[in-house]
Amino acid sequence: MEKVKAKKHLGQHFLTDKNVTEKISQILDGVLADKLIEVGPGMGVLTQLLFPLWQEKLECIEIDKEAVNYLRKAPWASGLNVIEADFLAMTAGELYNKESVAVIGNYPYNISTQIAFKVMEHSESVVFFGGMFQKEVAKRFCAIHGNKEYGITSVLLQALYNCKFLFTVNEGAFSPPPRVKSGVMACHRRNEQLPCGFSSLLVVVKTAFSQRRKTMNNAMRPLLSSRPNFQLPENWGGMRAEQLSVENFIHLGELWEKSK
Repeated sequence: MEKVKAKKHLGQHFLTDKNVTEKISQILDGVLADKLIEVGPGMGVLTQLLFPLWQEKLECIEIDKEAVNYLRKAPWASGLNVIEADFLAMTAGELYNKESVAVIGNYPYNISTQIAFKVMEHSESVVFFGGMFQKEVAKRFCAIHGNKEYGITSVLLQALYNCKFLFTVNEGAFSPPPRVKSGVMACHRRNEQLPCGFSSLLVVVKTAFSQRRKTMNNAMRPLLSSRPNFQLPENWGGMRAEQLSVENFIHLGELWEKSK
């Protein structure tokens, strides 16, 4: 079969290293879900390993028509469920339908943060989120407080999931090779529910990091002045956002929600 041509506007870099593919497939070991969604399967290098294990539970979402046609004709892919669609544009009903879902992929670097937010919005359905990202993005998702990489997406994702950076993938594992290194991470949904709504957490985290060099007293001023009942815990005012842990921010989201 003729190979699919990588398209720059879709941020496509096809993984060709089978050892790396094998390692990525193993990050799902022990994951229990009603459905596995693979985002952007391309020519199915990872899919070939996932399909025998997940069978009818596997759903591949691919925006590239050429890749969709390739997968539908591939001899090994008989019976594979391939949906031609934009993952970011799909509704919760189309994606999850009240099922428990695992999401995996070799994600296009230009939209990987948007994909993470799409997952976070529906964390009640997504029990696992993992795969390959630009290395610095994966590192940021998994960064802990006190680290310069720690930021908005670190806090939000880790408030919902236990996140772990697993390994680095070099440029030569792809065709065409990207200009940056890649990183593989795995996120397992936390057992405990957030004590506040995700929207409340989002407000306090975005506000705190909007001026990350300022102290919390200054960065949070818009929220502190809008609700008299909302106050920072003692000793937090002189700290900067990156010094607060994920648990601290969850507590702050709870305080914001209760201050209405």
